[in-house]
Amino acid sequence: MGQLIEPPDRWQQPYREAVEELDRRERQWRQTDELLRRIAGRLCIAARGLDDALDDSLNAVISTLRKPAEPAPLESLLDALTRSVAALDHASTTAVAKVIDGDRLRKTLHRLLDQLPALPRAEALRAQLEAAGRDEALAEVAVGIADLSQAQASAVQRAKLESDRLLMQFSERLEEIARHLKCENEEQRGAQHEQRTFGQQLLDETQALISQTREATDLGSLQDQVYRRLTTIDQRVRDHRSREETRALAYKERTEALYERIETLENQTRVLTRSVSKLERQVGTDTLTRVPNRAAYDKRIAADLQLFGRDRRPRCLAAIDVDHFKRINDQYGHQAGDKVLQVLAQHWSRRLRDADFFGRYGGEEFVMLIEAVPAQALAVANALRLSVEQLGFHFRKQPVKVTVSCGIADFRDGDTALSLFDRADAALYEAKRNGRNRCCLEG
Repeated sequence: MGQLIEPPDRWQQPYREAVEELDRRERQWRQTDELLRRIAGRLCIAARGLDDALDDSLNAVISTLRKPAEPAPLESLLDALTRSVAALDHASTTAVAKVIDGDRLRKTLHRLLDQLPALPRAEALRAQLEAAGRDEALAEVAVGIADLSQAQASAVQRAKLESDRLLMQFSERLEEIARHLKCENEEQRGAQHEQRTFGQQLLDETQALISQTREATDLGSLQDQVYRRLTTIDQRVRDHRSREETRALAYKERTEALYERIETLENQTRVLTRSVSKLERQVGTDTLTRVPNRAAYDKRIAADLQLFGRDRRPRCLAAIDVDHFKRINDQYGHQAGDKVLQVLAQHWSRRLRDADFFGRYGGEEFVMLIEAVPAQALAVANALRLSVEQLGFHFRKQPVKVTVSCGIADFRDGDTALSLFDRADAALYEAKRNGRNRCCLEG
């Protein structure tokens, strides 16, 4: 039985790491929530002075945003704010547009949505953002993003509490198993002692019987002595057998109870593993492109740098940027720009090996981690770059020219995630400076 159980610390370490990861994500959601509250607050301040009723609604929103709030009060305030805005005439609406930089706000909200996990509500907010024509509509999207961020933070907190609970149960089960093993060891020592005692008793009775047989002077006396000795031996054997049967039954009951506890522990472990895996997939997925996001890249690059320090296998980082992406957004709209990013991301991710990594770094920039020497990584990047030219983008029946540039840097001794990316980014800048639609190695 002792071989079934590994040291408790080794069993508990993955769950401690899961709890630490949930703590990190909770801090991230709190920071996003705080940023969104500040954005909404500044929007409210910028819009004050246009109408008394609107000012009252804005002041109520600012007051509420300064403290934690549940969705229901925010929804009530949003309804009041919407009514106040609707009451303004066209001139007032025009005044708001002059105060608030709508394009800058729209870009900020796009970046915030990029940081949210791939949830249906995030996609709905993205569609709402694309359709938003007036600044008050953008404010509604900002409030929606804040609500989603708060809800996700609450989900992370619940997952953390569930992990803590399961980890505690896990520790309790391990303690029960340890007690079971300790009991079994004591039982085994007791059984060994009893076996030795029983054997010695049989030996004593047998030697006494032999001695009495040799010293017997008549047959009747010998028969009587042999009968008494054999009766004693028979009783000892029966007693020993009864104790062994009782011990075996108790052992069976304890073992069955142990197996039940282990099965419960395994079920709880599977539940926790699925929960953590699901949360990791959500947090590590870009909402727009459905490929790994910046957080997933940060985790992967840290792991690859550690592997490189151990196995010394050649690896490269490629930084990829969509050429003239701002021009695409300006000419065709953000919806067209988003569609370009979605198509490119899926196109590239399907063409990489399982061992390689592809994700969205931010905005129109992507990253690839390739297990190859620089020349091979350059060939891979060029093949992907050339394939983009063959995609034939169209938006509302109009052709849209899309090309990409790429910079590649290989892993080196002493590299950090920042130093490696800086070298790849410098190579990307070189590709841009030399005319775009090309890939360059660092140096």
